[in-house]
Amino acid sequence: MMWHVQYRQDAADRLATFPTPEEAIEAACRLIDDGHDVCGIGLEPADSIAKDAIARIYAIWARAKYPFGIRARAGGASLTAAPTPNA
Repeated sequence: MMWHVQYRQDAADRLATFPTPEEAIEAACRLIDDGHDVCGIGLEPADSIAKDAIARIYAIWARAKYPFGIRARAGGASLTAAPTPNA
């Protein structure tokens, strides 16, 4: 059975399918991280994981991805990189 992720993008409802629950959850977390509203994850719309459970899963995923809340700056520079000394 295929797993689905229901989400909103550009004011339109979207549905993506995945072969495993792990892939569906990873995709949902990436969608949330990109600013999309994920409405459900499951085997069919009637048995979707509730939004509050999705929020808890995302919080765990985000803590693992960004352990100290640090994200890379635009341009790929690390927030923990040592400053270049002035010559």
